[in-house]
Amino acid sequence: MPAENWIRPEQPAIPTVWHRFQAKDLSGGDQLVTYRVEDLTEDRYEDAIQHYLNHFIKDEPLCRQRKMAQDTVSYGEIQGFWRWCFSRRMTIVCYREGSNEIVGANLLDVVTPVKSPTELKSQHIRDIVGLMDYVGEQCNVFEKYGVDRYMTAYGLAIDSRYRGRGIATEMLKARVPMCKALGISLTSTNFTAIGSQLAAAKAGFQLDYEKTYDDFAKLGPSYDFRGIESKSLQLMSLKIV
Repeated sequence: MPAENWIRPEQPAIPTVWHRFQAKDLSGGDQLVTYRVEDLTEDRYEDAIQHYLNHFIKDEPLCRQRKMAQDTVSYGEIQGFWRWCFSRRMTIVCYREGSNEIVGANLLDVVTPVKSPTELKSQHIRDIVGLMDYVGEQCNVFEKYGVDRYMTAYGLAIDSRYRGRGIATEMLKARVPMCKALGISLTSTNFTAIGSQLAAAKAGFQLDYEKTYDDFAKLGPSYDFRGIESKSLQLMSLKIV
């Protein structure tokens, strides 16, 4: 039976630390420090919103191409969407050990074939959702992998000061123990930027579907995201074994 209205169980408790790794600090040089990836807690919701405003809406290719940071309707609506993601209790964040500064965040969720209708005011967000729906129609992950649920993501944001340290890859690796603990056998995501695509490949994700932004534009104005530095959108998946 389809996993309708999937809700995260009470266990493992929040916050659970899903992954620890070492990477370079901000101090420069080759000194390594320890980072941890864990569940976002409710007391950090507003900090996480600010993190996404600082390091996602202006940087993520689709948001940047549509200038969503300058559009009042989009700017407000996307923050409401982030808060909805937080309410799903699946968002993970990365901290440097000994610090409560958010280094990175990933908006995760577990999806099923059952979709709830959503009313969107922002044309820019409607276009992005339409793009994602199109990819889902071209490559049906549920059918390809024979699953009735899988973990997905709606935005990976690394603090710009910490980029180039492999933190995105490590955050993607954290999905493996998280999926195992929650009984999920697959994670699949649309990666919109070359940086996240390379990070996903390093984390073991395999390519399921790819389409260039130039080819998307041929489908009509709402699919026109030309001008993005990255060449294409890639749907990539990782089986959890």
